Amino acid sequence: MRRRSFLLTAALWPLFGHAASRDLIFVVHPYDTPSRIYTRFRPLTLYLGGVLGRPVKLVIASTYDEQIAMIVDGRADFAYLGPTPYVQARNRAAIRILAGEAENGQAFYQSAIVTRVDSPIKTLADLKGKSVAFGASISMSSTVAPTLMLAQAGVELDDLAGHAQLDRHERVALAVLHGDFDAGGLRLDIAREYLPRGLKILNTSLPLPPHLIACSPHFPDSLEIRARQALLVPDDSGLRAFKSLGEAISFVPIEDSHYQSVRRMLREIAR
Repeated sequence: MRRRSFLLTAALWPLFGHAASRDLIFVVHPYDTPSRIYTRFRPLTLYLGGVLGRPVKLVIASTYDEQIAMIVDGRADFAYLGPTPYVQARNRAAIRILAGEAENGQAFYQSAIVTRVDSPIKTLADLKGKSVAFGASISMSSTVAPTLMLAQAGVELDDLAGHAQLDRHERVALAVLHGDFDAGGLRLDIAREYLPRGLKILNTSLPLPPHLIACSPHFPDSLEIRARQALLVPDDSGLRAFKSLGEAISFVPIEDSHYQSVRRMLREIAR
C-alpha cells in the first residue's frame, strides 16, 4: 500500500509542481498604448514577484471585457481595475480588493471633458449640436462620468451631432486635437498631459472612487496577505516601483462600500 501511495504521489507531483510554480498573471485594461502601460506597470509586477517569490507576468487585455473575464474566472491572479470594471467583475465573482490607488494621499480621481484651446466652446451647454468622443463604454472617466456631466448640463446624447466610443484615452485626445470631434471625455490626469499640445478643459467631475488592484477569488489567502502588505507597506524597491506609476502614487486600504456611488451612477445611466 505504501509503495502504491508513493507511486501515485510521484505521478501527480509534476502537476502540483507546475501549478505551484507557474507565473502569476497581472492584467491591465487597454486604457493607453501598450508601450506606456508596460513602462508603467512592469516595475510593479517585478516588485510583487520578488515579494511573493513567484514570477508575475504583465498582460494587457485586448478589451475591458476580457480583463473582467480573466480576473473573474481565475485566468489572471491580479487586475488593475477602474471603478466600473471593478463593480461589474464584483457582480460576477467574489474578487477581493488588495488596495486602492492614491495620488498625493488622495484616494480618488476625476474625469474631464476637453475641447481644443482655439474652440469657441466655453461651457458644457455649448456642446448641444456638437460631436463628442468617448473612450470605452465601460470606462468611468471617459464615458460614464462625462455622459452624466453632460446630462447635468442639460445635454443628452440625442442632443449631440454625433458621438463615438474610441476605446483608448489617447485616441479620444488625438481625435479632438485633430478636429474629428468637438470635445471628448478623458481621465483628468491624462487630459492634463495634452494641454500643452492644444487641449483645454471645459469641466471636471466630482471625485470618483479610485482605480484599484484586486485579486482573483481563486487566489491563495497566504499570497493575498503578502501582496496586500507589499502594496500598503512597501519597502524601498516597492517605492521605486510605484514611481513608474506616477511620482505621487501610493496605495491605501479601500473597501467595496467605497464603490456604492459607482453603482448609483450606473443605475442613473441605465435610466
